[in-house]
Amino acid sequence: MIILLNIARFLMVLWIAYGLLLMFAPSVVHSQPNPASGAIQALVAFAIGYLLDRALSVVLRRKSASAVGDQISN
Repeated sequence: MIILLNIARFLMVLWIAYGLLLMFAPSVVHSQPNPASGAIQALVAFAIGYLLDRALSVVLRRKSASAVGDQISN
């Protein structure tokens, strides 16, 4: 689960970079200049990345609490 969340976070970083390229250097990706589309894509990718980061923190917190609980019971 943790590996999957980290891969998804990495993909969101790539998506943010793509959105920024659409805004500031569309010729790099061989696209017509469309800053509105790039801004929307970057914002959506940032929001999804933020939610993935929160999900990862919840998973890690539960894993840590479980490990502490196991040590206390032993």
